[in-house]
Amino acid sequence: MGADVDVRKYFDSIPFADLRSILARRVTDGVVRRMIDKWLKAGVLDEGQLLYPETGTPQGGVLSPILSNVYLHHVLDVWFAEQVQPRLRGPSTLVRYCDDFVILFAYKDDADRVLTVLGKRLDKYGLQLHPDKTCPVDFRHRPAHRSAEGGEPFATTFNFLGFTHIWVRSRWDKVVVRQLTAKDRFARALQAIDEQCRRMRHWLVRDQHQRLCRMLKGHYAYFGIAGNSRRLGCLVFEAQRRWHKWLKRRSRERSLTWAAFNQILAVFPLPKPRMRQRYATP
Repeated sequence: MGADVDVRKYFDSIPFADLRSILARRVTDGVVRRMIDKWLKAGVLDEGQLLYPETGTPQGGVLSPILSNVYLHHVLDVWFAEQVQPRLRGPSTLVRYCDDFVILFAYKDDADRVLTVLGKRLDKYGLQLHPDKTCPVDFRHRPAHRSAEGGEPFATTFNFLGFTHIWVRSRWDKVVVRQLTAKDRFARALQAIDEQCRRMRHWLVRDQHQRLCRMLKGHYAYFGIAGNSRRLGCLVFEAQRRWHKWLKRRSRERSLTWAAFNQILAVFPLPKPRMRQRYATP
């Protein structure tokens, strides 16, 4: 069993006393501790008004992600390893990145027990589970995608960190888990490319090409993993269509045909997807 959960960003309501007590376990240098305290009390400029909050870390602050990660390490990671795992019937694993995490269980009853107490644990420290992203997912592989009782099909996918995890068969006819770009992340990337092409439609073509190449290479750097080449190829194809659409609107007098646009692509080609992580040959 896997639980795809997300913690809402309620770090602005964390009491300073709780945060200081947790930091005291990891930071013993008094000079560093005093610097962190001064940073927390420095105030926040919101719409021209200087505020001095008495709880939490300032939103957008450079130190906020670090303090939040230290806070969640104590609230979730240590608690799960020291108190939860010894009480479970089977093996389990917690995978967390910032405030997103997935917990894997071997037995359904273990997942139900942890899901029952997880909300209480986070509520104790001023955090809440995201109601839409927190759900149990039966990620066991079934060739027919149906339960042993012949009921509803198993949910065979879940999203985590922008990827959709799904069961597929490899080229060696083995059942493996692959990661594909999640549909919402794909739509978000395509919308960003479309908006960028709209803003820079009157730039020089050379400058437009450089900007699009940087956007695509940044996308490949994160989503360029083995098994995801089809989604990346679709993004390049759609990026070309958006670029052509906005180049046509540079002038009202004439339209840019696809033949002319292909000549532009011959001189300024968009980068092809590159896989930063490949499969190991069995």
